[in-house]
Amino acid sequence: MPPISAVIIARDEEARIGPAVASVRPWVDEVLVLDGGSSDDTVGVASRGGARVESWPFDGFVTQKQRATDLALHDLIFSLDADERVDRALGEALRAAGSPSGGGRRVRRLNYLDGAVLRASGWGRDTPLRLFDRRDARWGGADPHDRVIADGPEGPLLDGALHHDPDRTTAAYVRATVAHARRAARTIAARGRPGPLAPAAHAAAHLARKLVWGAAMLDGRRGLTVAWVGTLGVARKYRLARSERP
Repeated sequence: MPPISAVIIARDEEARIGPAVASVRPWVDEVLVLDGGSSDDTVGVASRGGARVESWPFDGFVTQKQRATDLALHDLIFSLDADERVDRALGEALRAAGSPSGGGRRVRRLNYLDGAVLRASGWGRDTPLRLFDRRDARWGGADPHDRVIADGPEGPLLDGALHHDPDRTTAAYVRATVAHARRAARTIAARGRPGPLAPAAHAAAHLARKLVWGAAMLDGRRGLTVAWVGTLGVARKYRLARSERP
């Protein structure tokens, strides 16, 4: 089997990086953690867990994930975040996958809120591309929404699942949404100052997508929380983008 490097970017993730490393380490040939300047014990926890740790000041999700990919020992890359966990079925699928086609392989990601998996709410059909050959792929997107851009047709969906933030509470989701809004505002502002109606218009469109296309009500209270907190986050990022200085 071709060797696999699992890559994780992290900053101030001492509470979550250990389980992330432990979940993937048995199934890959290297775990690389690229630390973005942590003030806690992220580096120590990752090192003690068996990861190789490199450091570079965090300068955006897209650039940091590309940097981690470039620093890996092996061309076959599996990317995961500090708040994600590989289950056994996915780990076995990684070992059996072989070298993927130019388009890479997607995984089924299960997103949690307040102790349960969200089956709808726009998060129920989450299948990011995570296994790829770095010679045929690169990181793209706009911060904080990074994605792998790969050449060629994709292979079949990998078995198993990637469990995203199993311990996430509503309070933690609100905090993360606020942080992402700040980052997204800078990206939006760099493209041009949005108009005065942008916060309300984009927020309304987001809410409609979550309630109609995302069927948020199927997840009950948790689904409505996802829809409403996300809507407030969209409005916030456009308000912040209007106040950003070029």
